[in-house]
Amino acid sequence: MRYYLGIANSFHDSALAIVDPQGKLLFAEGTERYLQNKRAVNNSPDQFHRMEQILAEHVPPGAELVVAHSWSDQPAIGQLERDAFANLESSLSDLPEEATPQSLLDLVTLSKLCDESFAAYTKLTGINLRYGLSQMPMDQRLKIAQLRKFNHHSTHAATACYSSPFSQAACAVLDGYGERTANSSFVFRNNQLTLLPGQEQGLGMNFSSLGSFYMTLCKLCGFALFNGEEWKMMGLAAYGKLDPEIYALLKPLVMVDGLNIRQEDYRKSFLLYQELEKYRHRPGQPYLEMADVAFTAQQVFSEAVFSYLTNLHELTGMDAVVLGGGCFLNSSTNGQIIDNTPFKQAYLFSAPGDDGNAAGAAWLAYYQDHPEAQHSHGFQSPYLGSKIDPKQLKKLRNYGPPGKVREAKGEVSYIAAERLAEGKIIGWMQGRAEFGPRALGNRSILADPRSAEVKERINDQVKFREAFRPFAPSILHEHGAEYFEGYQETPYMERTLRFRTSVRDKVPGVVHVDGTGRLQSVTRAWNPRYYDLIAAFYEITGIPLVLNTSFNVMGKPIIHSLEDALAVFYTSGLDLLIIGDTIIEK
Repeated sequence: MRYYLGIANSFHDSALAIVDPQGKLLFAEGTERYLQNKRAVNNSPDQFHRMEQILAEHVPPGAELVVAHSWSDQPAIGQLERDAFANLESSLSDLPEEATPQSLLDLVTLSKLCDESFAAYTKLTGINLRYGLSQMPMDQRLKIAQLRKFNHHSTHAATACYSSPFSQAACAVLDGYGERTANSSFVFRNNQLTLLPGQEQGLGMNFSSLGSFYMTLCKLCGFALFNGEEWKMMGLAAYGKLDPEIYALLKPLVMVDGLNIRQEDYRKSFLLYQELEKYRHRPGQPYLEMADVAFTAQQVFSEAVFSYLTNLHELTGMDAVVLGGGCFLNSSTNGQIIDNTPFKQAYLFSAPGDDGNAAGAAWLAYYQDHPEAQHSHGFQSPYLGSKIDPKQLKKLRNYGPPGKVREAKGEVSYIAAERLAEGKIIGWMQGRAEFGPRALGNRSILADPRSAEVKERINDQVKFREAFRPFAPSILHEHGAEYFEGYQETPYMERTLRFRTSVRDKVPGVVHVDGTGRLQSVTRAWNPRYYDLIAAFYEITGIPLVLNTSFNVMGKPIIHSLEDALAVFYTSGLDLLIIGDTIIEK
């Protein structure tokens, strides 16, 4: 028996995944979850502390193990780019501080991390893997058949394509950096990925990355560069409007040329970045004053994505496109792809970022060994992570606060719906954790969307985050078209759509300021217990959706353990905590 261990070993968003001998994705989990360290920046070696447990749970003793890495041996930054960034850094060091574009310093920082970190982490991956396996009990030890390394963008594409329902599709990958490129396009046919010609690598300072562009604009707006705060800029953008002057500065920095993305030549780009500095967020400045910058950056980003995908369609002529890479975590852009490109169908998995590459690497290794095998074309469940040990829940019921912990087998969905309708805010922890950055009804905080005040209450008293941050609607799939214009099935909360004007006043808690919502479609087949909760809420209130946000507080990953759930519950404004069939009330 041969199993496949996929390892996403970037300096951020590392993860582990296991594919079985039949090609089924058995397990996938981001390192940040069990470390409770947001994005696990510089922590990928620590993922092996958990490796022994995961392998013991999912791989039988004596099985062969193919280990697949999400990076090849090719450096992320080539010599041409390395020289260009060195010249840029030297030029910046000669400028007075007030004339130095901070955005270019951010790009230099990013390039150094790409250049120095990926090779080091790949080496550490192999060392830690061998050590971890050597520490397993003799009867649990596995034989490493091979260690294989795959191109970073190929693993992004594999995650997207092998999780998709399509037998053939165009595939676009857009991110911060891969091996000397930040964008790649493929054709997926006969279960094989073929890289399309005409895509250049190593463009020096004229090379442009949509991912890096968005990160540096995120920093310009006052948000952190590597802390996953792009969501903040997306939320803030809804409060702004297009600024023509900012638009004129940003547009030349991400110009689409066929399947390549470039910027103006070095000297012109340098001047553009200098001009952008006058818009930089100042310490203590209200974030809402940056809304026009965020809106304009989002507009430029979206236009570049639409142009790139339109060119891809022209080359392939295909009706369906699958999407991979961190840029496609931009749900606002994703929701507009069908309306703004010739593609009729667009798909992306729950983990299109670097964590998802653990699954992609494992699948690439599997299909290398099984070239005639076909992927299932069915729904790929995102519920691939850890689950709570029933023994822990039993201890909680035995030793928890007297009178506050009880079991309600078979009733929790209806009880939760009743409490939501009463205005309670619930921590909801069920089954296996979701893979990727979205809470999809198994590690969620839930509330009644009929209340306009619930936004402020959750942001202020539960999540402890900025007031402009929106919340997601989880909606029964069969009611999607009643509530959203141009409704698209959205199982992974991967796209933002516009609410119909007629329903906005019914659910103000999940309608963003621009009339949109980042929705999640829910069916009983995908998540029976969550579906039953929303169906019960619909029966009680006549509203077929609930407010859903991730079960965490600002700056922390989504909860992983029972202890994490209890910590958030007892230190925030949550009213109720439901874990499996166990209910805890304050």
